[in-house]
Amino acid sequence: MSAITVQSLGDGLSDSNGRGARRTMVIELLREASEPLSVEAVAQQVGVHINTARFHLEALVDAGLATRESEVRPQPGRRRVLYSGTEAAQAAEPLHAYRLLSTILTAAIAAHYPDTSVQMYQVGVKWGRYLTSRPAPYEVIDESEIPIRLLDKLDSMWFVPEYWPGPNPQLRVRKCPFMDSARHAPHVVCQLHCGIINGSLEELGSSQRVAEMEISAEGYACTGRLAPAGASPVRGVVLREVEESSETEPEVTFAA
Repeated sequence: MSAITVQSLGDGLSDSNGRGARRTMVIELLREASEPLSVEAVAQQVGVHINTARFHLEALVDAGLATRESEVRPQPGRRRVLYSGTEAAQAAEPLHAYRLLSTILTAAIAAHYPDTSVQMYQVGVKWGRYLTSRPAPYEVIDESEIPIRLLDKLDSMWFVPEYWPGPNPQLRVRKCPFMDSARHAPHVVCQLHCGIINGSLEELGSSQRVAEMEISAEGYACTGRLAPAGASPVRGVVLREVEESSETEPEVTFAA
């Protein structure tokens, strides 16, 4: 059984490696459309729930990758909200500004709070719970479904995630949007991200947590080792830096 991924097209802002995220499908759909699209149209063409489509569209607007406008119609009644994609060159400027802000804030935290790993991890856990849709009362989510929900959450945050099942499950992030900051201060950025993942897993009722994360120093592929919830650290994930990312499959026995 191969890795579970969220497949899509390239994001239009960086080189494509054949693996992408659902949100980039929405970007390409908007850019290729001959006219602005409604939420309903995007949901139907991408194959997601209308609420999921709206979530992605609004995030794209916030990131400068899409624009929002009200439908022009002569008839009375409620006007639909329509979305259009911006060109990659237009979208790059605000993204660079946010990356610069991320670098500045990360450097400031690392300089003034050198031993902040525990705090950043705990902040991440709280945000992971907050950002995850809580199961309905008395709803029990099957453990096999939880990775799909987690991948969708990481997808919405611009990571390109994969989940490798088996007796030694792993979570691989192939394109960290904050890699520049993470290289200089992994105890700030990576602990925050690991906390978000574990907070999300906790909110979903998973029996697994990320206990160790291998941080890529050269590439963009970081690998998290999952362990039973009780065995995972509560004061932060063990971070191990590796010189270069491996493109080979983890040595695990996949379920049939």
